[in-house]
Amino acid sequence: QKIPFSGEPLEGLQIMGVLETRNLDFKNVFFLSLNEGSMPGGNSKGSFIPHTIRKAYQLPTIDHQDSMYSYLFYRAMQRAENVFLFYNTETDDLGEGEMSRYLRQLMYESNLPIKRRVAHNAVVPNVSEPIVIQKDKTILEKLARLNEGNYRFKGISPSSLNAYMDCKLKFYFQYVARVKEADEVEEDLDARVLGNILHDVMERFYKDIIEAKKSNQIVLEDYALADKKINKLIDEMFIKTFNLNTKTVKYEGQRLIVKAMVNSFAEKIIANDQNYVPFFIEGLEESTFTYRVKIDHAPGYAVLGGKVDRADRVKENGQEVLRIIDYKTGSDDLKFFDIHSLFVPHKKRNKAAFQTLIYTLLYQSNRKTSDMPIIPGLFNRKNLFTDDVLFGFEMNKRSLLDVRPHMEDFKKDLQVLLNDIFDPKTVFDQTEEKEFCRYCAYKDICHR
Repeated sequence: QKIPFSGEPLEGLQIMGVLETRNLDFKNVFFLSLNEGSMPGGNSKGSFIPHTIRKAYQLPTIDHQDSMYSYLFYRAMQRAENVFLFYNTETDDLGEGEMSRYLRQLMYESNLPIKRRVAHNAVVPNVSEPIVIQKDKTILEKLARLNEGNYRFKGISPSSLNAYMDCKLKFYFQYVARVKEADEVEEDLDARVLGNILHDVMERFYKDIIEAKKSNQIVLEDYALADKKINKLIDEMFIKTFNLNTKTVKYEGQRLIVKAMVNSFAEKIIANDQNYVPFFIEGLEESTFTYRVKIDHAPGYAVLGGKVDRADRVKENGQEVLRIIDYKTGSDDLKFFDIHSLFVPHKKRNKAAFQTLIYTLLYQSNRKTSDMPIIPGLFNRKNLFTDDVLFGFEMNKRSLLDVRPHMEDFKKDLQVLLNDIFDPKTVFDQTEEKEFCRYCAYKDICHR
């Protein structure tokens, strides 16, 4: 690594560049980085004038530079009593770890008494000790405060439960100890920003319709000028997201791509919705729902909370059904084996299905759903951008046309999970699935 050192000429050690040594005599000389490519330097100076023309017109060339550095190298050592020459044997990015030609020349032609020394750091394997966090009184108090939720909603979020099943230690860092992820300047508009803008656009689109007509019934006429409304809402959400001090947004680079993606998702959602008109919007971005689960440990209960993206009432094959919809901009899987598989830590565990079933439980517990079948599902890349959009999940290779018969099993497994979280005897330890560590914000702490 090149570092701009500086030294004081009248006191102590003087650090100099090669050109600064001209016409000076030294008692002790230390030459650092005597590697080929560093001394002499490589031909890195670009020029529009070819080498042959420079040579023909007696302009400076690389040969001239090599001659100059060769002179300065030997001149610096001319009257020195002690000379220390250093070079690095480690290969660099280009695979070079060769000593300078000047050093080779000294070794083979000077007949000077040369002493060779090798300095190196001993190679010691970095042994990663497993991290285990025991639950003391302070940690148990912090766990109890999880029921209070955050500024978005009250209660323990589905995301935190997913984190616990992926890695208990990650859950501890993120939700109990509140170790913040490193703040990094995002050069790109990441998937999180894309998802947030899409959620906001679809929420405002349907809320504006409902508020304008004072009815939650959506009919075909409501989609008049939908493209224009969506574009206007995307502009508003960009201004809100990035605190832009403008009424118009200039789209270029990454912004242009994100706008096109949000617009494409919104168009597909609206096109799919039109197949169900007339239908009823029963909820949009509901964040006040909670569900209390009795547990065997202090504080005696756990409160679940979250934000339900959308609930609507449509007719499916002539029957009225309630859909719990989660917007996803990724390509989350729509299949899982059974309810219990959603609670078994594994890299192929369907996190999106688990999260959507939590939303279903929240909605079912806070709103009257009568005797309608309830179908949870996603709007994502896997089903929106196909010719035949099939809403809902597949459980054990069959379409989940009504989740109600399976919710008791879901509640039992959920109670077991929450009991494990609040149990004073269990610990927060690292996952055995190394795949979960690849994109974890805390992997530098664990040395995974």
